[in-house]
Amino acid sequence: MKVCNLGTVTHLEDIMQMSDYICTEAPLLIIVPAFDRIKRSLQEISIHLFRAEQEKASQAILHLEKHCMETVSGFLPDHGSAFEFAQTQITSNFQHIRQLANSTFSQSDERRLLISGEYISSALIAAYLKSRHIDATVADAATLMHLDADGKPDLETICQQAQAFAQTAQAAVYVTQSLVCQNAYGEVEYIAKGDSCAYAMYLAIAFRAQELVQRIQAKEIYIPNDNQKPEESNDTMFSFEEAESLINAGVRLVSPRSLSLAHQYQISIRLINGQGRIIHLVSEIQEETHTVKAITARKHITYIRLHSSGSVSSFRFLEKTLTVFAKYKVSIYLMTSSSTNISMAIETDTENLSLLRRELSGFAELITENNIATISILGKLNWGDSDASSRIIELLHDIPILMISYGNDNHCVSIAIRQSDCKYALCTLSDHFLGTDFTHENGSHSFSKEYNAFII
Repeated sequence: MKVCNLGTVTHLEDIMQMSDYICTEAPLLIIVPAFDRIKRSLQEISIHLFRAEQEKASQAILHLEKHCMETVSGFLPDHGSAFEFAQTQITSNFQHIRQLANSTFSQSDERRLLISGEYISSALIAAYLKSRHIDATVADAATLMHLDADGKPDLETICQQAQAFAQTAQAAVYVTQSLVCQNAYGEVEYIAKGDSCAYAMYLAIAFRAQELVQRIQAKEIYIPNDNQKPEESNDTMFSFEEAESLINAGVRLVSPRSLSLAHQYQISIRLINGQGRIIHLVSEIQEETHTVKAITARKHITYIRLHSSGSVSSFRFLEKTLTVFAKYKVSIYLMTSSSTNISMAIETDTENLSLLRRELSGFAELITENNIATISILGKLNWGDSDASSRIIELLHDIPILMISYGNDNHCVSIAIRQSDCKYALCTLSDHFLGTDFTHENGSHSFSKEYNAFII
């Protein structure tokens, strides 16, 4: 059974589009989140119930139920068996919601209420697939995903449940809920701050899937067309090590935990963006056609340079500095250091930066500069061969490079530059390494505010 994670997509139309794309790959388990509209409505209902506003809560419940049924009628106008399935699923969930609303509303009731959004959303998607003449039904994630006494995934139990489920499965496609699980005490929980990528990967492991299919937001990554290649070979392929380098550079491909699990259990990941372009993350790549495969840029970065005041010994200077950054959970994208000097490219907000400055000033002199960008060049780069790094410096000789980092692995060279120089750098690098006209592919002045990526 293949596993498809749609947990990062929260709009019904996007999930419908993605479902059409992958539902030819039965048997299939699709993991869906609560849709934004449903989630917001349930949160409003919860607020009314905590305020003892029963009439307002009842009206909001009725309004949401009507919205769900109208949605179903939109793609099932004939009111056949698929419509009856959807009506039964939705009615059952709203009966549960009304039972919670009519009781003395507690925090545990609120949790159950919000979880209903996941079940309603999965029922809507299953009904939509039925309207497309796909044999689909709903699976309860709480019967599949189990947590141990420490609140961590109980992989042994998850595998047992998944194999028992697979033996009795008859439908072509099962739609289940994202981040819903059963805890060690038999209670259904929602992992509010959970990692939907890792959640899906645990299910992929349990179902012995060879591949996890996942949607990647189109705004995060851009793939220029290569007209020299046939359409079927126009996919992008990264090894797990290359993907790790991209993630370390700030690219939100998948979560680090899910990538680690994929590497450990040898499960490939197929990422699909909004334009239907595909990125494969695999254990090994047999043939490399390009030395440089991707160029990414991260904007709105802060550059910090620290010089030891001499109040701590040189071997403690780095330790104390990193302890402060760890305390405030600051993302460090680049770092270079010596015994008395450290330079960093970090991502943080103004409040955190003030706190960092206050603590670091006790043992170091600080210079900070905002509006910095980090650019990473990813590919088959051997740190023993200075060709790649020297070409980067040569190509960008007209602009100041604040930092350059290479040699930590064979996949990535990163630089820090001023954001005002970012467009020129991306144009120059993409033209030289990728043969891509940056301006043509991305518009003369159109940049994503935080992030751009170019992949061949």
